[in-house]
Amino acid sequence: MTTTMNRLPVSTWNPLGVNYASASAALPAVPAAGWAKAEALSPALPAGVTAPAAADFGSFAASGMGAETDAWLAANANLVNHLAVTGTADAPVVFETALDADHPHALTYLTIDAAAGSSLTVVQVVRGDAEGGVSANLTRIRAAEGAHVVLVQVQLLGNRARRWNAVAIEQGTSARVEQVRIELGGSVVACGARTLLNHNKCEYDLDAVYFGHSNDVLDFNDVSVHTGRDTLCEMHTAGVLTGSADKILRGTVDFQRGAKRGVGHESEDVLLFSPSARNRTAPLILCGEEEVEGQHAASVGRLDESKLYYLRSRGLSEAQARRLMVDARFAPAIDKIPLDSLQDEVRENVARRLNDELDG
Repeated sequence: MTTTMNRLPVSTWNPLGVNYASASAALPAVPAAGWAKAEALSPALPAGVTAPAAADFGSFAASGMGAETDAWLAANANLVNHLAVTGTADAPVVFETALDADHPHALTYLTIDAAAGSSLTVVQVVRGDAEGGVSANLTRIRAAEGAHVVLVQVQLLGNRARRWNAVAIEQGTSARVEQVRIELGGSVVACGARTLLNHNKCEYDLDAVYFGHSNDVLDFNDVSVHTGRDTLCEMHTAGVLTGSADKILRGTVDFQRGAKRGVGHESEDVLLFSPSARNRTAPLILCGEEEVEGQHAASVGRLDESKLYYLRSRGLSEAQARRLMVDARFAPAIDKIPLDSLQDEVRENVARRLNDELDG
């Protein structure tokens, strides 16, 4: 499907190729026979959380991937779930999806409606490596006054699958939304998150990690829009690129008029394990209000050879030293996974990918 996704809110010099996602990250064509049936998701729901049959999110704000992409994802979803939160959930709600020969397509649409003062953690996990596999995800979060929502997304696909992941968030006064995004597989990975901080004292926190190898295409667009007063966003990303992977990250903090005393920080730390890997980072701070604080930073480079030498001189193998240095960068995101077994699985997945790279 041809549609413009992950558009930078304000265009930059076009030859840089970062204004929007390239054709290589385009949405998948609908198969002639339609999408293969997906396995139904029936997670356990803690007290204070219900699963209504329908939810009113029709006029919701767009995700970082854009309204057109959101509409396509919602229309094509073969797994739809709605959560309504009225209290403090004492356990996470876990959605697990696996792509295999019988279920190669999982197009999920999830809404989370968190009432005032409520609290919930949601974990989304996708695994598998079906030939022509597609994982496409749209998540919409409405966090009312004082609500706290944590969204943890873990993608552990193989090399034959492709991945699209859109998140749209609206926040009330003093609401807080935390997002953890871990994207470790897939030959194509396109993600876009956008939060609307249009009420006073609301907060958004994004910790993201990614691993690109071979000829992977990775395309990210994360946007926080501030119009309320005393708002805060922290968007931090760490990634590893090997082989001939091609990655773009757009990170935008948009202070619009009225966002007095708004604070927005964004950063990215990229490790390049190959001279053939291509990295493009496009940080953007937009200021329509004077009394704000915005910062962005990007660090791109190879492993520090002196640190690698030091670790090896202390008895670590090269693989162990590399893993330790990557673990340090990925830890802020992985440590936020509320399930110990899933934390271990993610760390083992990263270690296996690093070992494969060294062996190759």
